[in-house]
This record gives sequence, C-alpha cells and structure tokens, in this order.
Amino acid sequence: MWLYVILAFVLVKTSFLGLGLVSVMVSLLALILLKLNIARPQPFVHMRAKRIYTSALWLHISVYVALVIKLFFIDSIEDVATFIAAHLVLHHLMAALIGATLLVLIIHSYFQFKALKH
Repeated sequence: MWLYVILAFVLVKTSFLGLGLVSVMVSLLALILLKLNIARPQPFVHMRAKRIYTSALWLHISVYVALVIKLFFIDSIEDVATFIAAHLVLHHLMAALIGATLLVLIIHSYFQFKALKH
C-alpha cells in the first residue's frame, strides 16, 4: 500500500512542478504496477489508486493535446511570442490545477480509508 501512496505524492509533486511528462510516466508506472498486482493492495486502495493515477494521466494528456491544438492557431511569426507567453501562463495554471485536483483526491481517499478502518 505504501508504494502507491509514495507514488501518489511523487505524482502530486511532479504535477505542481509542471513536469508533465514525468507525471505521465509516474502515472503509467503506477498503473502497470497496479495491473501486475505488485505489493498486493487492498481492494479499496487498488480502486482509489487506479482512479487517482488514471485521472492524472488523462489530465496531463489533455493539457498536451490542448497545447498541440493551440500550435495550429499560429498564423505568422508574430504569433510565436504570444504563444510562448500564453503557454507559460497556461502551464503554471494547469500545473497548479492538476496538482490540486490530485491532492484533493488523495485526501478524500485517505479519509474514506480511515472511515472504513473504524
């Protein structure tokens, strides 16, 4: 169980730092470990961890898709500076949003797990 908790916190940290590709790799690694049933998590932990890692994976991939779509709207060389500035603002905003979403999911899972234990 602790392996998945540590991976979840690494995922939150990399998301807050804006390391999207690292976050995608951590999510994929965690999902593969869950699929292989490494560390044999309890069913509740397995279900919640899968939800957290899948959410992180799709949130990061959707941001990259949005970035690629934004690239297609560049008409001329003058738009490149605007694209870079907008990307920097959007990058910080999305990194914070994804990290906060994952943190809320982890905290919610923790309190549900504690309620099940008592």
